[in-house]
This record gives sequence, structure tokens and C-alpha cells, in this order.
Amino acid sequence: MARIPQEIINRINDTADIVEIVSKYVDLKQRGRNFFGLCPFHNEKTPSFSVAPDKGIYHCFGCGNGGNAVNFIMEYEKISFVDAIQQIGGQLGIEVEFSGNNESKEFFHQLYDLHEHAAQLYQKNLFSDKGENAKKYLLDRGINEGSIKLFKVGFAPKKSTFLFESIKQKQYKKEVIEKSGLFGISNSKIYDRFRSRIMFPIFNTSSKVIAFGGRVFGVEDPAKYMNSPETPLYHKSEVFYGLNFTRDSIRKENYAILVEGYTDLIQLFQADIKNVIAVSGTAFTDQHVNQIRRLTSKAFLAYDGDSAGVNATLRAGFSLLKGGVEPKIIVIPDKLDPDDWVKNEGANAFKAKGVDKAIGLLNFKLKTSNFSKCSPSEKSNIIKDVLSELNKIEDPIIQQSLVKGLAQAAGVEENQIIQMLSRQLTRSKTIQTKDEQNKSSKLFSSVNGKAELSIIQVLAGKNDEAKMLLKENLDVNKIENVHIKKLVEILLNSDTVNAAEIITHFAEPNERVIISEILMQDDQKSEHLQIAKDCLKKLMTISVKDKIKQLRLQIREMETAGEDTSELMLKVVEMQKDLDV
Repeated sequence: MARIPQEIINRINDTADIVEIVSKYVDLKQRGRNFFGLCPFHNEKTPSFSVAPDKGIYHCFGCGNGGNAVNFIMEYEKISFVDAIQQIGGQLGIEVEFSGNNESKEFFHQLYDLHEHAAQLYQKNLFSDKGENAKKYLLDRGINEGSIKLFKVGFAPKKSTFLFESIKQKQYKKEVIEKSGLFGISNSKIYDRFRSRIMFPIFNTSSKVIAFGGRVFGVEDPAKYMNSPETPLYHKSEVFYGLNFTRDSIRKENYAILVEGYTDLIQLFQADIKNVIAVSGTAFTDQHVNQIRRLTSKAFLAYDGDSAGVNATLRAGFSLLKGGVEPKIIVIPDKLDPDDWVKNEGANAFKAKGVDKAIGLLNFKLKTSNFSKCSPSEKSNIIKDVLSELNKIEDPIIQQSLVKGLAQAAGVEENQIIQMLSRQLTRSKTIQTKDEQNKSSKLFSSVNGKAELSIIQVLAGKNDEAKMLLKENLDVNKIENVHIKKLVEILLNSDTVNAAEIITHFAEPNERVIISEILMQDDQKSEHLQIAKDCLKKLMTISVKDKIKQLRLQIREMETAGEDTSELMLKVVEMQKDLDV
């Protein structure tokens, strides 16, 4: 897989003068070590946009936007990472080559091969005696053998090393196995992540298997679905299930039908409704909206008819609106899934009763809220809920059209809606600014959080003895916040601290809001060694207290059942002694 070599990315980050780059777009004035100006990403009168030349990063303390020079160009110009790298590289006279090294190519080749092997193995198992019950379940759900084979549906048996044993002769690299998302490691032993589940391979747009969704059947399990974690191949915020099969149909029909699950999509597809895609248990993101917008300007949401499905429909619908895609809602009969509806009544009924009679998002919101039966105060609150979503839409034409539609649907004067929107816009901007300013401070407000912040400051500091103490004794698994954990891991494995380079590890804007603000901070403390010792003790204490809490809950349950709790009581006593030391 050809990529921009990391050394070129690092060279650009090290060479780029972030003040010079940002100054072409923002009027900056120096204040101490940093430069400040009016943020180009939100409206403000007082400068809260800060650029740190020595660190090579920027951060707005108003809206939270932050990153390095490449991130700034991406955000301002609305271009891709590759385009931003090429633009800055051209300015610096650095030639950007697309050439992955042999080691990188081999890694990705093996990763793809492993996923394809797993898909074939699971499907072979489905059509064996061991998969008989799983296959019967699929057939009973109305999914035929042709669809099973086309979508490469399979079955993972109960055996914990079924997949792992099958790859022992293939000589996959250890890194490939560890980063595939297909295995777990416990006590140095490798085991299959997916067991006793019907397996749905997830494909990229080139029809290569990049992940799996596993579904239990025949038993009650709170974790009905289990999906692959994020991997070098699988970024769930960017992937639609089934898009490799349905992309051409979406373009042809000029609209997409969105469903929630694997079986929903397969059922509709085999009923010859092929302009369909599924989010498959992941949150609906701006990246999803961008993908739809490249194919069509219209999307029909056909989520489950239960309350969870209604809420998911509203969230996705407003995201589509914000992203410039017109949402229509297919009203699913209560307690039915789209696949049940198609299976019971057929494709023609789905199109006639669903697609042809789809309603607008605003009408759906009012319908599901029982707006007509609400009291005046309840109606006002519902309208305010809608307006809080509308004020996120930047396009004034779309916003104006929606205001008019809301007024008509709600049966109120349009100017009343405009006045309410205006008031809410003013209030929300004020609240948003305060919230964004306090995002990282809230994150580190707890005892645990304060210790984590101190750990970051020590690792980013210049006291080698303190840093070595943390590297030798810190258990990163005790850090709860995933973003902070990731940052600490990077710092632990770095000999030098390069903020511009570190921030390249955080691709999502919500991550950079937190990380850029942390890296912006200048820590002047000198007593880092003592701080490191105190932080380790705090994290250990918190961990022990959590374990004691769990043990006490277990003791309570055992006492209720009349079981002997003396062994667990002794453990609690010993752990309590550790706390008292």
C-alpha cells in the first residue's frame, strides 16, 4: 500500500514555520513566547487563537480547534491530509513521494491476507456440520444461500483457538496478528476474539475484507453484536457496511437507503433493493455524511422502529442536514426491523409504504414527539430542541428553508421561530465558548485526572530521572481516558518531545481539541521527581480502591447466597493495609 513515508511527514512538520503558514490567513500578534489572533474557525471579537512557534502547534481556546501546520491547512482549505502535505511540501521545496517501504507493504499484505483467510475459514465452517444451527438460523431469517455466499457470511465456533490454530503454518508476523483485531492476548496466550458467533465480513470499497461483525444466535446475550476494534485497516467512523456492493446502485437511483444492521442490508439487497448501506452498530459521523454526499444528495433512513431506532434516526438525520444531504424518514412499523418488514411484506410494499411515503425530518421529529397532543410548554421545548440542531447548520439557505418548514409543521408564525432561533444562537455561542475553554480542565478535575495531567507534564519535561521513574513503574492501563492513555503511551516511547509530530497521531478533531490544549501548556515546575512519585501512588491507590469496591460487592452477593466469604474478606483486609501504608 503506497503511502507518504513517515520520514517525509516528520520532515515537513519539523521544517514548517507554523507562524509563517498561519500568518497568511490570520493576523497574528506576538504576546510573550506565543502569537495570538482572531480564530478563523469561529466568530469572535477577542483573540483566543494561539500559535506556539517553538512547539509547532496551534490551539483556539474558544472553539477548541487545534493541531500542527498540516492540520491548520486541512481545516482552513477543507482539503485532505495528502493534499495539505503536498501543499506545504511544495512551499518548503520538499518533494513528496508516494512510496511505501517493503516492510510496510508486507505488513498490509499480510493483514489483508489474514482477514481473507478468516472469512473463508468462517464460511467453510458455516457450511460444515459444526455450523448447521447457525446456517439454519440465517435461512429461517429469510437470508438465502446465494446471499450468504455473496456476503461471505460465516460462523466462528466456540473453540477459543479455532482461527489461531489455522494460521500457524502461514508465518504471519507477530505485529500482524496483534494488530489485526481478530485475537486477544491473556497471560501471553493468544485466543480468538470471535467465538460462537455468526460472522459478517466488513469490506472496504475495493471489496477487501477489513473487519468483522459477529452476532450471537439462539441465546440471550447482552452483547448481541461484537465488532472488530479499530485497526490499521478498519476505521469504523469511515466505513459503511455493504457500500462495495451498492455504490453503483446509489448513484443510479440518486438516493441511499440507510439501515442499522447487517441482516437489514442483506435482506433488502436480495429483495432487489440495492441502493442500501448500513452503519452496523457504529455512531453516524461527519465522515459518513461526506461519503454519502459524494454519491448522492438524498438519503432515506430506515432504522428500527423502537425508541432506540427513533433516537438514532434523529441524530443521523440532523447530521445529514448539517452536511448538506437531504434526509427522508421511512417510518418502520413499531417493533419491526427493516429486514422483517421486507421478509413479511416484500420489496414492493417496502417501496410503496416506506420509500414513497417517507416524511421529512422535521415532521418525523414532531410525529414521534406527539407534538399535536403536547401542552404549550412542551411544544415550546420540542421546538427549542429542533432549533438547537438547526443552529449547527452553517448554510443560510438550508437553515431558512428549515425554519419555514418548522413553522408550517408546528403551526406557528415563521417570525416567532426566527426570534427563538436568534436568541438560541446567541446563547449557544456563549455556552459553546465556555464549554470548549473548560474541556481539558473538566477532564483533569478529578483526583485521577489531576494525576494524569501531572504525568503528562513530567513526561514532556526535562527531568530525565523523573521520566525514567515513570517509564519503569507506570501502568498505562490505569489511565481511563483513551486519548490521554494514547498520549502517555506516545510520550513513554519517545526520547524527545516534538509536539507537532505527536499531534499527527490524533486524526480526529475532537482528539486534537484535548491534545493540542495539553501540549500548549507550559509547565514551570521543578519538583518533577517528587510529582512522579506522588502520581504513581495516587494511581495505585485509586486502582486498589476500585478492586476493594468490587470485592465488597462480590462478598455481599456471596453472603446473600449463603456462601463462605472468609477468603475474600482476608483479601480486602490485606489490600486495606496497602492503602494505609
